[in-house]
Amino acid sequence: MRKKAKLRLKAYSIVSEAVENGVRLGLSRSRKHTDTPSQEHVEESVARSVIELMSEVVDWERSG
Repeated sequence: MRKKAKLRLKAYSIVSEAVENGVRLGLSRSRKHTDTPSQEHVEESVARSVIELMSEVVDWERSG
């Protein structure tokens, strides 16, 4: 009988990459329609993009 291999994911690397790419994407999106976006618009774009990319690698379980 074959021994089963264990798979270990490097969670920090996966999450870190998603956050970094989300920040880049958010910054790019915030400047899509203007060269001088407001600080609030930049922050919202970055936050939205980070959550979007995090959702690709994280299963957000809801308790209750």
